[in-house]
Amino acid sequence: MKKSKVTLILSVLMMLVGIVLTGCGDKADNTGGKEKDQINIGVMLYNYTDIQGQEIKSYGSYLEENFNVKFNYATVGSSEEDHIKGLENLLASGVDGVISGYDTALEQSVSLAEEAGVYYSVALGDVDGSIASDYFVGGIKQFGDNPADLGALYAEQAYRAGARNIGVTSFPEFAFLDAPAIISGLTEKMKELDVDHQVTIYPTEYHSFAPENASDAVTKIISEHPEVDTIFGLGSGMDFVYPAILNSSSPGIHLLALGYNNSTSSGLASGNVLMAGTNNYTQIVANAFAQLYDRIHGKVYSDWQPNGRVNYVTLSSVEETDNFNKYVIPSDKSKGSVTADELKQVMLSFNESATWESLQALTSRTLPEIQQARNE
Repeated sequence: MKKSKVTLILSVLMMLVGIVLTGCGDKADNTGGKEKDQINIGVMLYNYTDIQGQEIKSYGSYLEENFNVKFNYATVGSSEEDHIKGLENLLASGVDGVISGYDTALEQSVSLAEEAGVYYSVALGDVDGSIASDYFVGGIKQFGDNPADLGALYAEQAYRAGARNIGVTSFPEFAFLDAPAIISGLTEKMKELDVDHQVTIYPTEYHSFAPENASDAVTKIISEHPEVDTIFGLGSGMDFVYPAILNSSSPGIHLLALGYNNSTSSGLASGNVLMAGTNNYTQIVANAFAQLYDRIHGKVYSDWQPNGRVNYVTLSSVEETDNFNKYVIPSDKSKGSVTADELKQVMLSFNESATWESLQALTSRTLPEIQQARNE
């Protein structure tokens, strides 16, 4: 009899302990959510060998050091089939969010992500705001609100440097949706500057995604228009178009480049390169990451818009290039464009008064503005 009572008392005590522990467990889940779990974010790009891929991975490593996050990098082809296959592999790996470089097969991609309960964003371009899904974080305007303004900047530099016969080569429009607006901005601004009608801008030659394609385009421009003194290269201008010019029959032709690499500084110094430029990939990843991180934690900006914005850096002097290396692409990202502390200030997960617009203001600072912030 006594033994039965003891057994009963022990059973009751064990049940009470279980209830208490269960209650504690529920409380941790409800208040902490993903806080105690590492977040996994997949990244999809064509490659990670150029400045784009290298900088995205470098800033990703910095974020891993300062947030409870792990990035999973996937290399995907340019076709819709390859893109979807890469996305499906990421979803199967158990990621919580995806940063796709491109808007390839966007509706299908968002649908697949939603089915898996995974948040999806596009990093290198704005997106159609009509795609409705709670799991779609949106895109990023990598050339600002009006890409034509960027073309106008190149026109001003070209005219100031004496460019008068300008050829143009670019990636195809289907792969570079902003190219027509940028070229139009160059053309219209040049008309405004060229009051004496001395400047000619020739029709665009499009090239695909290999150096030899850019070389063929440059050869065709020179062959058909031997008077060309400058080429506006919008498709890997420094990596593809610049070598093609230097190896051509007219190596003295000047370059206006959308692009950047280690030869940019020397090209600007020699005068062979009139202006170069590149995305601020730290700002791009910071913008996409902040929104994904918040969404995964159940937080959405009240003023959210489908497309964020970042600054596109243009360089026309060796001094600007030096500052770019120091403040935009330093190996120590804590000295770069967006620090972890700055980013947390505009994320709802760390600051309940943060806004989407405050995130955009942070990730669209110009090179001089970043330099000023680091020297304050």
